[in-house]
Amino acid sequence: MKRLFLEINSERNRIKEVETLMLKANKEFGLDDEQYGRTMIAVTEVVMNAIVHGNKEDITKKVSITVEFDVNEMKIIIVDEGAGFIISELPNPTDIERLLDNKGRGVYIAKAMVDKVDYKLSGKGSAFILTIFKK
Repeated sequence: MKRLFLEINSERNRIKEVETLMLKANKEFGLDDEQYGRTMIAVTEVVMNAIVHGNKEDITKKVSITVEFDVNEMKIIIVDEGAGFIISELPNPTDIERLLDNKGRGVYIAKAMVDKVDYKLSGKGSAFILTIFKK
């Protein structure tokens, strides 16, 4: 299993470094353009949530991104230093009364873009694990 790691401050403009990390990982892993695009939407949503909602854009707090992959499977682990939340309590952003509410939208989008999304509270904050199976 190959592993790449990046740690960034909680600044929105640092997302470019995440994109560079993902390009490097995919150069070896080899997702097609469509699957890579979907993966990048999910990664961007979760990393931005970690920066904005998890770490409250506190630049002293970090977001770590670990990409692990073998021939058939890629996992992207995104960890923030925030207080965490209970994922089952996120509202469904597709409910008619929630269509204009942003809460829960990023997680909903991420789940629609990759094969599997897991969430857990880590020792430091929230941890999302995005899993992609090569098609």
